[in-house]
Amino acid sequence: MVLALALHERLYGEVVLISNVKKAAIAVLIVAIVLIAAFALTVALYHPMNTVMSDGQKVSNGYIAYNKNSSVPTAYIHLCNWGVGNGHSNAYPFNFNGTSYGAMTIYLPAHINVKLTLTDYEVKPHTLKIELPYPSQWARGPIWAHTSVHVQKVINSTGVVLPIWYGNTAHSRSIWWNNTEPGKYWLVCGLTTHAEAGMYIYVIVSSSITKPYYTIK
Repeated sequence: MVLALALHERLYGEVVLISNVKKAAIAVLIVAIVLIAAFALTVALYHPMNTVMSDGQKVSNGYIAYNKNSSVPTAYIHLCNWGVGNGHSNAYPFNFNGTSYGAMTIYLPAHINVKLTLTDYEVKPHTLKIELPYPSQWARGPIWAHTSVHVQKVINSTGVVLPIWYGNTAHSRSIWWNNTEPGKYWLVCGLTTHAEAGMYIYVIVSSSITKPYYTIK
C-alpha cells in the first residue's frame, strides 16, 4: 500500500512537471509569435516592401563617378542613410539612399578599385559591409537569418558609423574594394537585424561591364 502510494505520488509529480513544461513552452511560443507578428506589421505599415520611398525615383542608368585613366581604374560610390540629417525625418531607418530590400543594384567592371563612403543622416548607427554570398543565396537577399551560412566571404567593412543627433554634423566612413573580382555581391549594414530589415544593395561585377552604373527599380 505504501509503495503504491509513493508510486502514485511520483507519477503525479511527473505529470505536473510535464504539464508545467508544456505550459512554459506554449507561453514562449506565443510570445515569439506575437513579437514576429508585431515586427512584420511594423515593417508592413511603416515601409511596405515596394523597396523605394515615396520621394525616390526609378533609375535605369545612374551615374557613378569613375576615373578610367588612373593607373588602376577607380569608381567612387557615396551612399547615405536618409534621415533627419538630410531632410527625411520620416525615412524608413533601414535604407541606403532612400532604397531598401535590394531596390538598388550597382554594376561594376571587373578588376577595378572602388572607394565606398557611407554617411549616416539617421539617428541610428549603421555600417557598410561588402559581402560575397553563396550563389544560391544572392537573389533572395539577406532578409532572413543573415549568417555565415549565407555569406562565404566579407570583402571589407566600415565598422560602425556614428548616428547624427539633432543639430550635429553627419558622420562618414570610407573603405576600399580593390581589384573587384567577377561575381554577385551584397552591400549591407552589418549591425544585427539591419540587413534582414531590408538594408542591402545588390552588386554585380562583370568583365562585360565597361563603366560603373546603378539602377533603382
